[in-house]
This record gives sequence, C-alpha cells and structure tokens, in this order.
Amino acid sequence: MEESDKRRALTTRIIWAVIGVFFLLMVVSQVMIYFGTPVRTETATLYTASESISFKGIYVRDEKLVSYNTDGIISYTHTDGSKIAKNSVIAQVYRTRADISVRQQIDDLLRQKEILNDAQSLVGADSSQLESFSRQIGEKHSKLLQYIYDENYEAASDMKSEFLNLQSKREIVKGNETSYENKIREIDDEIVSLRAKINSEPYDILIPETGYFISHVDGYESRLNSTSVFELTEAEIDAITSADEPDENPKGVIGKLVGDYTWYMAAVLDTVKLGTVFEGAQVSLRIGSSNQKVKAEIVSLKRQADGRSIAIFKCDMFLADFIGSRVEQARLILDDHQGIMIPNAALRSGPDGSMGVFIQDGIVVRFRKIRQILAQEDYTLAADTSSQEGYLSLYDNIIVEGRDLYDGKIIG
Repeated sequence: MEESDKRRALTTRIIWAVIGVFFLLMVVSQVMIYFGTPVRTETATLYTASESISFKGIYVRDEKLVSYNTDGIISYTHTDGSKIAKNSVIAQVYRTRADISVRQQIDDLLRQKEILNDAQSLVGADSSQLESFSRQIGEKHSKLLQYIYDENYEAASDMKSEFLNLQSKREIVKGNETSYENKIREIDDEIVSLRAKINSEPYDILIPETGYFISHVDGYESRLNSTSVFELTEAEIDAITSADEPDENPKGVIGKLVGDYTWYMAAVLDTVKLGTVFEGAQVSLRIGSSNQKVKAEIVSLKRQADGRSIAIFKCDMFLADFIGSRVEQARLILDDHQGIMIPNAALRSGPDGSMGVFIQDGIVVRFRKIRQILAQEDYTLAADTSSQEGYLSLYDNIIVEGRDLYDGKIIG
C-alpha cells in the first residue's frame, strides 16, 4: 500500500506540474501578444519616379487615302507600318475566301521551301558552326517566349521562320539530316496541287507612291495634317478623343499612306499642371500602355480662358506600334526624381506634427522623419536623409503594417 501511495503522489505532482507549465505558457503568450505586436516591413531603397501629366492625345500625320475599284475579298500583303516602295503590291483582291486560304497555304509552303534550301547549302559542312547555331537558337527561343508573354503575336510569328531556319541548319551540321531534297520535292508537288485549286488569279492593288502603309482609315485623313493641327480648338480635340473609331473602311478605300516618320500630337492639358513648361521646350513623352519613351518638341502652346492649354507636340521618331492609332493615352514627363519610395499606408505623423514613418530597429519601434519630394496616389517619394539623425535612412525596415505603434514600443 505504501508503494501504491507513493506512485499516486508522484502522478499527482506530475499532473500539477503539467498544468502549471500550461498556465505559464498561456500567460507568456498573452504577454507576447500584448507587447509583441506583429508587423510587416519593407526595406527603404532608392527609386526613380517621374512627375508627369497624363492625357489623351491625337496623332496627326500627312496621310493620303489609297483607293481601288474592283469587287472581291481583300488580302493584304504587308502589315501596318511597313514601308512600301512606289508601285509595290499592297493587297490582292480574290473572288472567294477559299482562294485566299489556298494562297496562304502556298505562301507558307514557299517559306518552308526557302528555309530548307538555305539549310541544304550546309550539306557536307563540318561541325564548327554547331555551337553558334545552338547559341542563336537559345537566344531566339528566349525572345519568342518574351513576345508571347507580351502578347506581341505578330513579332512571334515573324520570328518563327528564323527559329525554324536555325533548327534546320543545326540538324544538317549535326548529321541528323543528310539532305532536305526529298522534303523540298514534296513541297513543290503540294504547291502545284494547291495552285490548281485557285479559281482565278487575284487582282493586284498597287501603291502609287512610297510611304508607310496603314490599312485602317477613320475619316480624319483629309481634316488632320501638319498644317491644320495648329488650328484645332479645344472642342474639336475633345470630340476626337472621345469619338469611337469606325470598324470598317469606306467602300473603295484600301487604306492610307503616311509620307514620312514625322508626326504631331495635339492635346488639351491643365495649365496649372504644366507649370513652367513653355513653347519650344524639348520634352519626353511616354506613349501607350508600353510606356515607350520618345523625345518631342512643344511647337505650340496656347493658353485658354478656362484654365486649360492646347499643346502641339512634334516628334521625328517612327513608332510602328502606334502608326494605326488616331487617339493614344500618353504622359508628359515633367521631371524625374530619385528618393526613397514609401507606401502611403506607412506614413505617420510625429509628436511635433512632422511627417514620418515607423521603422523596426531590432525589437524596438522607432519614429523617423522624412522629407517629401513627390506625392503619388499609392506612394510618397522621400529624400535620402541617411546622414541626418532622426530621419529615415536607406535600408531601414519601414513598418507598413502594425497595430498600436509608438516610438519605443517593444515588438519582438
């Protein structure tokens, strides 16, 4: 019995010890929750931001309509933005869509044949070029994936031929293929078979003069040019930027030609936001969603009575990606600033009313003042004040999320 009592007493002590540890852990966890507020931080790093004015601008170029006078289904032979020589074929008119489909199949086969003939010239060559071909294939593959990621499918399609050409050459040099002659003969036979299916030869539409071709017209070609752009009013600019572009060309119009790569952009901007921008100034514009940056000159700046200004920009940089557009979103870059980027959610007011942020210094919260350079919708750009005591420094851990923060609080 005595031995049994001892075991019961030991068991009781163990149970009470476990209960004691459990309650101690509860107390410690509550203290940690109270004093150790979880926070999320971001490292203070340098960032370059642009102060800019966003606007919708109107492209203005010297454009000429290209007409045709036959019925049928049009198949263009060049993409928009291509520079076409005088008397070149810009499009062909077919009787049926089936003829267009057959013609496209023939063109694809001709491109394949050209690739194979090019590779065939390397039959019997040594393997010294193998490494070069493999490297080029890797580079083309990376570019191809980037084009697909950027949804630039036209560029991806253009690169496919280059990619296949290099692969065909590599197979010959490696010895995996000894000749493409049989494949070339098969392609020739298939082309002959397809040509027999075409009901009638297409009608060729020729370009009357050299220029950059655009297949889409919007009705402003005769109204907007390098002279009339300076006569545009606020009302006219507003009407054009808000109008819907037509879905189809007028009957008998195949497209238009742009004489050269000089273009103008007309826009209405807030006069106050323009600040010290003046007529004749050399400025930078960011065009479209791609944010392509171009240099331009403000060739006209007319202040209006309603607090707005009509700005006319001139640029000599050819933009193939936007040549078919009439209206485009753009930004006028006023200035570039470099500083520490701070999410606006992290901004706090100090005891003396100064603007600043909380940082995590080890396990302690500290308040650091900032000197604001630029305020944007989502973030604030602050000067690099690393050398000044009490101010934000590079690589400080800025607290962007936290509860009940104050200078000196223990958080860990």
